[in-house]
Amino acid sequence: PRRIGRTMLAAAAVCGVLMVSAFALSPTLRQMLESALGGYTEYARPVEGADVSNGMELRVVSALNSGSIYAELRNLDGEPVCDTLRVSGILTPLEGGEDTGSITSSAEWVGYEKESETALLEFTVWGFSTPIGDQLELSAIVLPPLGELEITDQWKIAFTAEELPVRRIPLNGEISGTPLLQAELSALGVTIQTDGWNTIDAFPLTVFCKDGRRLSLTHGGGGSVGDTRLTCWEYDEPVEPEEVTGLALGRWYIPLEGENAGQGYWLEEQP
Repeated sequence: PRRIGRTMLAAAAVCGVLMVSAFALSPTLRQMLESALGGYTEYARPVEGADVSNGMELRVVSALNSGSIYAELRNLDGEPVCDTLRVSGILTPLEGGEDTGSITSSAEWVGYEKESETALLEFTVWGFSTPIGDQLELSAIVLPPLGELEITDQWKIAFTAEELPVRRIPLNGEISGTPLLQAELSALGVTIQTDGWNTIDAFPLTVFCKDGRRLSLTHGGGGSVGDTRLTCWEYDEPVEPEEVTGLALGRWYIPLEGENAGQGYWLEEQP
């Protein structure tokens, strides 16, 4: 899945300025992190975990569960980190939900602090289809230049995370011949599971709220777990799951009440 920059992973309360423990971020990197999180700062949690490969240290510092992990990358000899490095990561649950698989993500360069020669990276981890538990492992590598095969740097970091509350609602019916299985709502976005390989990516998603708001979400990518297809959308600002009363895929409206979905129907016009 593509980057979900405001979406979810980790442990301890946050209020305004992120509280990190033994390995505190510098003021500059903390500001970069808060800027990347935007309105989702209060949902992020500090985490700890680090590994060293060929003199380069990758340290996990914050997570926004189940969307983004933030990590520092630096050379232990103080040399600058090359901004052309291509880093890829795989997040794997170590315990918890069944058949969750793993999520592959290309790291995005969030910012760089010249004084400490430290880069701040973001790994996106959006799209698990079931609860993933709080014990996770990030395996990351530096991808070789195009045309080369050898991988020289690789890290493996286990850490403890805290899942955000997710409202899971079984769905029925289908849209354009694609069976709908389940909607998963968090404060950060919506994931809809469908059966088979047909996608519903082309449908815009609108969320209906108790206070009368109708929110158009941004498509956030997708993937597959077995025969189940996952399609993700993200909010511009947090919305608590219990505030949602309905979803519209295009003009196909699905009313929601508690943990149940009502019979879907076509709206007269695009919301």
